[in-house]
Amino acid sequence: MFSNSIKAVPLFALVVYSCLGKVADHETLGDRAYLAHEFVEALVEYRLAMAQGITTPVLRGKAGAAALRSRDLVAAAREYAALAEEDRERITEAADGLERVAVAAIEDGNREALQVSLESLMEIAEGRALGRFAQQVADGFGSASSSQDALAMLPYAAAVASDTRTQDSLVHEYAQTMALRNECSRAVPIFESLLRRRRNISIIEDAQTGLAECALSLGHRALNSGRPTEAEEWFRKAVAGGGQSHFAMLAYIGLGDVMFAQGDFLGAADAYWEARFGAAPGSGIYRLAEERLNNLGDAGTVEGEKGF
Repeated sequence: MFSNSIKAVPLFALVVYSCLGKVADHETLGDRAYLAHEFVEALVEYRLAMAQGITTPVLRGKAGAAALRSRDLVAAAREYAALAEEDRERITEAADGLERVAVAAIEDGNREALQVSLESLMEIAEGRALGRFAQQVADGFGSASSSQDALAMLPYAAAVASDTRTQDSLVHEYAQTMALRNECSRAVPIFESLLRRRRNISIIEDAQTGLAECALSLGHRALNSGRPTEAEEWFRKAVAGGGQSHFAMLAYIGLGDVMFAQGDFLGAADAYWEARFGAAPGSGIYRLAEERLNNLGDAGTVEGEKGF
C-alpha cells in the first residue's frame, strides 16, 4: 500500500506538470506575440492559457492589455472587470485598465464598450468612475441620445460630474432622452427637479420648455382617451412650469377646452386670455386663443371682464 502511494506520486506530478506546461506554453507564446505587436494573436494565446483552467491575475491583466491593444474593447473591459473580481488587491490596476478602455471607446465611438467599461468602473471604483468622462459621455451621444446606451449611461455620468453645471446638463440630457423615447411621464419629474434647483439660467429655460412640451403631450393623450380630469392636471402642470414657451401657451388652450367642456366658461375664458396674452400678436397661438374667445362671446357665456 505504502509502495503503491510512492509510485503514484510521480505519475500525479507528471500530470500536473503537463497541465502547467501547457498553460505556460500558451502564455509564453502570448508574450512573444505581444512583444511583436501581434495583439490579436497574443489575446488568442492568453485565452487558450486560461481555457486550461488555471487563471492568474497576471494572465488576466495580460489578456486585458492585449484586447485593448487589438481594439477588442468590450473584451478588454470584461477582462479588467474580471481581474478586479478575482483579485481585490489589484483593483487599482483593473480600474486603470477600464479607464483606458473608456478613453479608447470614446475615441472609437464604441458605445457598447463605453457602457461596459463605465459600469464596471462604477462597481469597483465608484469614486473615480466617471468624473473625467462625464462631459465626453454627454457629447459623445449627440444626436443618438435617444439610444438605450444613453439612457443607461447618463445617470451614471451625472452622478459623478465634476461640477453642478455639467451635472445639470447631463440630467437635462437624460430627461430629454426619455422624452424622445415617448416616456414623458418619467421625464416630467426630472424637468421639475431641474427647475427647483435653479442653478443655471440656460438649463432652466430648456427644462421649462421640456416640461411644458411633455406635459402638453400627456394632457392631449389623456384628453383623447376620455380622461379630462387627468388632462386638466397635465395642462396645469405645463402652464405652471413651462414659463413663456409656446408649449405652455398651447397648454392654456388645452386647459380652456377642458374647462369649457366642464361648463366652467369663466375659467375657460381666463385660460384662453392667458394664452393670447403670452403669445406673440398675429401668431398661430394668438389667433387660436382669439378664436376660442370669440366663440365664447358669441355664445354669450362670458362677459368682457378682461377687455376681450
